[in-house]
Amino acid sequence: QLVDVNRPDSFLLLFSIEAAMFLVLAAVVGTVRTAGSPALQGARPAEGGRGGVRALLGHKAMVQLCVLGFVLFFACYGQFESGLAAYGTEAAGIAPSTLGVALAANTAVIVLAQFLVLKFVERRKRSRVIAAVGLIWALAWIIAGYAGLGHGSQAMATAAFVSTYALFGLGEAMLSPTVAPLVADLAPESMVGSYNSAFALVKQLALAVGPAVGGPMGASLHGPYIVTFVLFSLLVTVLAVRLGKQLTPVQNQPSLAAKPSRIVVRHQPEKETAAAA
Repeated sequence: QLVDVNRPDSFLLLFSIEAAMFLVLAAVVGTVRTAGSPALQGARPAEGGRGGVRALLGHKAMVQLCVLGFVLFFACYGQFESGLAAYGTEAAGIAPSTLGVALAANTAVIVLAQFLVLKFVERRKRSRVIAAVGLIWALAWIIAGYAGLGHGSQAMATAAFVSTYALFGLGEAMLSPTVAPLVADLAPESMVGSYNSAFALVKQLALAVGPAVGGPMGASLHGPYIVTFVLFSLLVTVLAVRLGKQLTPVQNQPSLAAKPSRIVVRHQPEKETAAAA
């Protein structure tokens, strides 16, 4: 809403606000105090005595999750500010200010849906939740296709484009309590950091490749762009179903276990733990 492409000083104002908000963030983070993680002291080594990259690559479920993660971040997160934005302005005729509204709708859905979604996913299989996200995102891409290729009114195109970002937000809210805990639960206790680092690397690669591929396609190859990412979203569903076959029942559905997922377990002082035992 602040930016005017004909006034460079409007970008200066926006970037100044962004810089100030990062200073606010730094101040807030500086006040955070976190508990230690004594449970990881003396952790068991990886199975079979192996560690590092070799152990990770030998873990079939983790490899499949990394492939799935790459497709997830390539087909959604990697398109928000590049291919999808270019497609919206070039094919759907969306104004930059409307693009800002769409991004705000995405964030609003995440904020409003996260608590309801958490209750929805906590007793369901993680693989099925991820598969459902693929279907939701496929629908989002189809709606985006209507916005740019449906030849409807500008009002309908705008509503469809905003709805696309909102549906992406719903999928993001479903993934947040699902994928990251799954990475931690797949890892041997001594390799939690390595597993999370490997998945973060896959994520960053997808976020680098996504704009490089999606940007030019979204700006000029409108039809192929939509078809490509509808197919990638459906691929998310297929990969999630296959991943589910590699997971143990508890890894796929932590509510089956008496002990909560490692990533959300609450640390207890030693005396309390001993008393509980």
